[in-house]
Amino acid sequence: MKPIRRFVHPAAVATKGLSSACALILTMLLPGTAHAQCTQGSAGAPSLTISIASPITVARDAAVGSVIGQGTATVTFNSAAPFGVHCTTDASAVYTNLQGGGSSGSNSVMPIGSTGIGYTLQANGQYFPSGARKLPVSLFEPASCSQVAGGRCYAYLGPTITMQLIKLSPLVSSQTLPPGQYFSTTVGGLNASTVSLASPVQIANQTCTVTTPSIGVSLGNVPLSRFQAVGSSSDTVPFQIGLNCSGVTTNYYVTFTDNNDPANHSNALSLAAGSSASGVGIQIVKDGSPVSFGPDSSAAGNLHQIFVGASAGSGSVVSLPFGGRYVKTSNTMTIGSAKGVATFTMSYQ
Repeated sequence: MKPIRRFVHPAAVATKGLSSACALILTMLLPGTAHAQCTQGSAGAPSLTISIASPITVARDAAVGSVIGQGTATVTFNSAAPFGVHCTTDASAVYTNLQGGGSSGSNSVMPIGSTGIGYTLQANGQYFPSGARKLPVSLFEPASCSQVAGGRCYAYLGPTITMQLIKLSPLVSSQTLPPGQYFSTTVGGLNASTVSLASPVQIANQTCTVTTPSIGVSLGNVPLSRFQAVGSSSDTVPFQIGLNCSGVTTNYYVTFTDNNDPANHSNALSLAAGSSASGVGIQIVKDGSPVSFGPDSSAAGNLHQIFVGASAGSGSVVSLPFGGRYVKTSNTMTIGSAKGVATFTMSYQ
């Protein structure tokens, strides 16, 4: 909007004793002369409508910040009926998250209410945060510049925009994200573009089921003569962890924890109460190598957590192969019974 230019001659103002009031009015009006002069394109403001495949299964233990789904939309510029807003001078855009909440982080994640899920918008390799900012020239649609001779042009957000759904909470409940407008752009106070979700997105929080919650492994009787140097071991006795991941698409990981000494992060399980042998420990073996023990946690990236497989969601009933063996831990060994207890914690990511 152009400011109303109604000026009073200074002499007339002075005779009425209102010089200070006049100066105040002029101070308020002068900045208006620097405002961008913007007009709406003849085709109006485009709405980039994005479709995201549904349903989405969110792995229970996927790391916060994980991408759980995405979609794109593209607007084709028409020089005969230009989109967006066109300005004759520099202007700033105002980006608004219509789902509530400001953006945060290096990729400008915006929350979707209190769902525990957020979203990002990307175009031309750049993320778009909520708030006011100067539009980079690289985002302008060059064809639209001819619409305003000698001026800058701000066509719309795009032309191709990618929306990614992001996990924001450690635990995301099963729910449905509603369709409709999620983001808007205004330039010079005029609507430049909106981004909408085309249809509802169902979110399912599913996990696998351990079918062998308790496993007993007998390592047998092993003579002392079998062990030579520290680190030498007995034969490996195989055992399996059963997992049912039918209907779940996820990567699954496991962490083994020394039940007798949870702070033990070595690859030798300490002996449990009632053991009479000494100088010996127990190893859990995966693919021929001993596994190191870690904290009892399903959090993604837990210390000594190991990847053990992936589920495509159908027919995913599996047996994960492991093994157990004795290992010499000291130069001096004494005969006797040797028992150990380890717990295992699955993580679905």
